[in-house]
Amino acid sequence: MPKFERKIEIGASVDKVWEVMTNPQHWHEWFPGVDSISNVTSTGEGGTFEWTDEGKSGHGTVVKAEPMKLLEIMTQMDKDKDSHVFKLHAGGGFLGLNANECQVEYILDTLMGGGILGDFIAGGNPKDAMRVDRAMRALKKLAEGK
Repeated sequence: MPKFERKIEIGASVDKVWEVMTNPQHWHEWFPGVDSISNVTSTGEGGTFEWTDEGKSGHGTVVKAEPMKLLEIMTQMDKDKDSHVFKLHAGGGFLGLNANECQVEYILDTLMGGGILGDFIAGGNPKDAMRVDRAMRALKKLAEGK
C-alpha cells in the first residue's frame, strides 16, 4: 500500500489547527480531493459525510479523533479507498517551546492492492504526492489566517 507523508510547521496553536481541521465548512478549502461536503453526521469518531470531487461523489468516515492529537479519516469513491491520518504536535521553534506553533504530519495511504508491483507503480504517483503537499500548504494558510 503506497503511503505519502508530509510534515509542516504551522504558525498557530494546536487548538486553532484542530478547529480548522474538524470544521467541515473548511474541508473543501484544504482536504485533498474534496470540492464539497454534505450530510455530515459528526466530526467525532464514527461520524460520516458525503463529498464530491470533479462531479463524482464518495463517502467518508471519521475513524479516530483524539482532540488536538490525531484525526483519522477514511474516504471511499467507488472502489478507491484512502486513509488520511493527521498527527498534531503542539509547540515548535527552539526545543518545541513555542505554544503558538503546531506541527502536523499527514499520512495518505491509498490502500490499493496489487502487491509489490502495485506498490511500486503507485508509490511513484506524483498526483498523490502533490495533493498531500497542497493539502498541507492550504491547511497552514487557513490556520494562520492568511
